[in-house]
Amino acid sequence: MSNNENTSFCYRCYHTWIRRSEKLPKVCPKCKSPYWNKPKKKTPKQLIVPTSDTIIKFHDEIIKKSGGELGVRDDGGIYNSISKLLNHQQKNRRDPESIGAFAINEFSKRHYFIDGNKRTAYAIAKIFMLINRCHLKIKYGEATKFIMEVAKYKSKIDFIEIKNWLKERCEIIDEKELENYLSRSFFDVVFDDYGNGKE
Repeated sequence: MSNNENTSFCYRCYHTWIRRSEKLPKVCPKCKSPYWNKPKKKTPKQLIVPTSDTIIKFHDEIIKKSGGELGVRDDGGIYNSISKLLNHQQKNRRDPESIGAFAINEFSKRHYFIDGNKRTAYAIAKIFMLINRCHLKIKYGEATKFIMEVAKYKSKIDFIEIKNWLKERCEIIDEKELENYLSRSFFDVVFDDYGNGKE
């Protein structure tokens, strides 16, 4: 969520609220930090660990739904990639397609899980884009071919191409509808049409 003329986002506690006046508040109404509108230079461990745990749970649900083998190959790799993704999000909150592209590029090429790495990369991208007011409209079955090309060794698809591909397949969500939209859509993100369970 970005700080604009109507909405404020706290970079300390991640609280988002719609202001009643145009004047910027001196402190965050939730955590009371006077530095609420100044991005942190580094993502705190307290945010990376629970986000990593959540991603692993999402992966497990995807495998249970669509097939494959459960298991994590590299916990440290997941932690590192989540840290990089959160830092990228912090710097690009006005560009959700960039956040989604980073997620797909980062997670589809790694083998952090025994199975379902590309399905999980798609889910992470979709979730992070939703959080940043952008709905990736296509299901995994329609995205499989492209994500497989991204994940290939020495893939010729670069970051800008991934971002443009996402931009053609998503829509911005109105701020007033975001909370309702997320409550309706998160279940669908996890239990999307993942086809026959293959990468």
